[in-house]
Amino acid sequence: MNEDYKELVGFLSGKFEKIDDKFDKIDDKFDKIDNRFDKIETKLDNKADKEITDKILASQDEIITKLDTLLQEKTIGDEQDKRQKKVLEIHNSALKSNKILSENQASEIDGLRVF
Repeated sequence: MNEDYKELVGFLSGKFEKIDDKFDKIDDKFDKIDNRFDKIETKLDNKADKEITDKILASQDEIITKLDTLLQEKTIGDEQDKRQKKVLEIHNSALKSNKILSENQASEIDGLRVF
């Protein structure tokens, strides 16, 4: 009877070794799949980072464009303020002296045009 058990154990051991080999192959396949998922995850993270970076850069470009516009408007506004101040100075000078603008003062005002 021991011989029968030995034969049965030997047969079952062979079967279990084959099953273990199949599980090892399945484990290898799962490892490959895990590696693929890791690569995909990394690519998605990089893509998300790139999208965020692109959005940030686009926002910065928009802000810089608006700041350039504001700077140009400020420069024009400053020039207009200087012109207005100079015109008022000329008018005040004319009021103090003659109460009317002289030809020189009128031509000076005409020469102060910003555009």
